[in-house]
Amino acid sequence: MTARTITSDEARARAEQRFQKTAQRERDAEAAEKAEADRRRATAAKMEKLRALRLARDSGEATPAQAEAEAENEKRRAELLGLEKAPAPKRKTSMRPRKAAPAAFDPAA
Repeated sequence: MTARTITSDEARARAEQRFQKTAQRERDAEAAEKAEADRRRATAAKMEKLRALRLARDSGEATPAQAEAEAENEKRRAELLGLEKAPAPKRKTSMRPRKAAPAAFDPAA
């Protein structure tokens, strides 16, 4: 078995090929990191929106879009019924049961 000698052109071509391969891997890794960061930002934004909606729901307040739609509906209702002024909107009650006060704080006692 004889050892094959590598010319400088072949060595340069191999080194260039190795360099290109490494550079491509780095570009792919950067693209994957950017995609992951974008996904994380989108998830965080969705979570923040859902948190705000949940807090609004739990506090009994309507979201701005819901409040606007309710006001528009009340206005239309007043127009259809021939009322001069729309009746005051009803406050939505929470679906959660009220907590009973501990016996130590019973104001009747």
